[in-house]
Amino acid sequence: MATLTRERQHLLDHFGLDPRSALGSGGEATLYALDAERVLRVPHAPVTRAENERRQAYLAELGQSAALVPFAIPCVLELVELGGEVVSIERRLPGRALSEALGEATGARREELIRAHLAAAARIGDLGLKRPYFGDINHPEPIRTSTFAEYLERRAAESLRAGPASVRQVDPRELACALPEPESPALVHLDAFAGNMLTDGSSITAVIDFGIVSIIGDRRLDPVLAAVYLVPPHCKTAKPEDQRVCSDWLNEHGLALMYEPARRWIAAYWSFARDDAALAAWCESVLAR
Repeated sequence: MATLTRERQHLLDHFGLDPRSALGSGGEATLYALDAERVLRVPHAPVTRAENERRQAYLAELGQSAALVPFAIPCVLELVELGGEVVSIERRLPGRALSEALGEATGARREELIRAHLAAAARIGDLGLKRPYFGDINHPEPIRTSTFAEYLERRAAESLRAGPASVRQVDPRELACALPEPESPALVHLDAFAGNMLTDGSSITAVIDFGIVSIIGDRRLDPVLAAVYLVPPHCKTAKPEDQRVCSDWLNEHGLALMYEPARRWIAAYWSFARDDAALAAWCESVLAR
């Protein structure tokens, strides 16, 4: 759970919330329950009104095809500005974090949850987002290209340049060329790990944190990356045997050959995150091979 700074504590004080009452924390924000129907979404770092409005419009666009997927997605109800910061009040989604549920699940129930996780990730591309490019949707400095391979190369190159010296020799073109070009562009969450999915204990009830990392690309990446992310530090409740379940599922769906190329590319993608020691170490270990 991200630690709130003193300057940002006023956001919770205004709504009468206790930091310990957080519902969960994803890669971009922490959610707090306002009531049975609404949550307060507090980003880990301040976000401008323009960025919030862009995310609100993006989620509203996704909501137009929400009936096509078997899980709920976020919906911004209201933007609130307090002390120069903007936070969003959003619809409360059903379930609890899959990563939390996996901390308790064992045996057949655990395997069922993992399979539901990968299957839900595979459906994200059904959200009918249309764009005339491959690349970033809401990134503040977007890269957008006419081919997916070009996007993969350019985004990896930028991240590697910002990463530690140990990864800067990695060839971004080689990483990009190892992944296939999709037949058609589609929405890719890119961060559909267990912490960004909610569950009722057997099925996936919601997918959250559609944010600045979402792209237009190859929809097959989401289920493959869901499998990649099912290890520490991405999921602290993961177990070594979970990878067997993932491997079986990927083989059944013809995606096994994408696993290692996707793992290496996403390690390059996250290599800029040098302030997260565990993630940085994971990226370096993957790219060193």
